[in-house]
Amino acid sequence: MQNEIQSAVGFAHAKPEKAEELGALLVSFAERSRGEQGCLGSWINQDAEDPNLFVFYEIWATRKDLAAHLAQPYMKEFLAGRDAYLAKELEVRQLHLTGTPGPAAEPADPAEMNQRYLDAYAARDIDAIMAVYAPGAAAVWEPGKAVSGAEHRAAVTEFLKLEPQLSAKVAESYVAGDTAALVVDWSIEVPSKPEMTGTGRGLDVLKKNARGEWRYVITNPFGSL
Repeated sequence: MQNEIQSAVGFAHAKPEKAEELGALLVSFAERSRGEQGCLGSWINQDAEDPNLFVFYEIWATRKDLAAHLAQPYMKEFLAGRDAYLAKELEVRQLHLTGTPGPAAEPADPAEMNQRYLDAYAARDIDAIMAVYAPGAAAVWEPGKAVSGAEHRAAVTEFLKLEPQLSAKVAESYVAGDTAALVVDWSIEVPSKPEMTGTGRGLDVLKKNARGEWRYVITNPFGSL
């Protein structure tokens, strides 16, 4: 039995001097893809033995959604100029999911996203951390200063190097339609930087996207007293 779900898996062999640049570019594409209509998931992997080889995997609700993604200006620009990054031709295969897809693992309660956030931090998984955020989301990194996009990712990447130990508990949860506000009691321990260790009460805002997934649009650990 064949359903409408489409997948694409690809292999990108970077020129050695372009590997870092290509990897960052592909990661940014995956983040943008997750905000597009019909995207059920987008991941970038780097080969464990060959740092110049990147493998991407995407899942789309329909063939039409995948075609619309490939028609995006940023994708067309990359595909037109891909020879500048690649040591050999890009290899892409489109796949059909056979059988019946399993049940969605997305939390129905926005408060459950708090645990997903904690699990991603505990795993030191930068892609999983960024995946809990909606495209363009804002994270208050210090009082009065919010970051988003590439700046947010870079800040989290540097923070993970400090091996932080994070815990958080939802104290209050309010839902109005597709918008939710969570009051969160948190604590953090950073052994290498004791001055960063502390506790607080934050305010997070989430929105439900077109696929029914809750995603953070604002995280502010300093936002509730």
